[in-house]
Amino acid sequence: MYGTLSEVPALEWAHVERRLAEAPLYWVVAPSTGWAHPRPVWGIWDGQLLCVSLGSPSLRRDFARDDRATVHLESGTDVVILEGRVVDADAVVPAVARYDDKYSYAYDVAAYGALLAVQPVKIVAWTAAGPAGREGFTAGGTWTFERDGIGG
Repeated sequence: MYGTLSEVPALEWAHVERRLAEAPLYWVVAPSTGWAHPRPVWGIWDGQLLCVSLGSPSLRRDFARDDRATVHLESGTDVVILEGRVVDADAVVPAVARYDDKYSYAYDVAAYGALLAVQPVKIVAWTAAGPAGREGFTAGGTWTFERDGIGG
């Protein structure tokens, strides 16, 4: 199944952006000295960055040691996987209000720490048909990003 992604129709970028913006949870994986554990967190997509809440001290330590992050959404048949780098949290201060609106929640920066921003390097996405995607890919795509946004 994974070897045929390029043989299916292109997935529209607008679909990927909509999925990133509307996702209720983002599964974040940090480089680790032990087992890597995907963790479900809240966050927002602002069109350039994925801003997520990571109250976990161990995750913050992992990202301080190595800024690479992998983030995926929940679906196994409408897949979005973001590979990126954790960047300066000061860039996401305005994101807290959008985060609060999305979740109807008042995020407490003093209690949980600043939202963390993940700047995409690459996004891979695909859709698949049938139960658990067994009928194969229906569309797919890979996007790479430059410092100022999408590169192709």
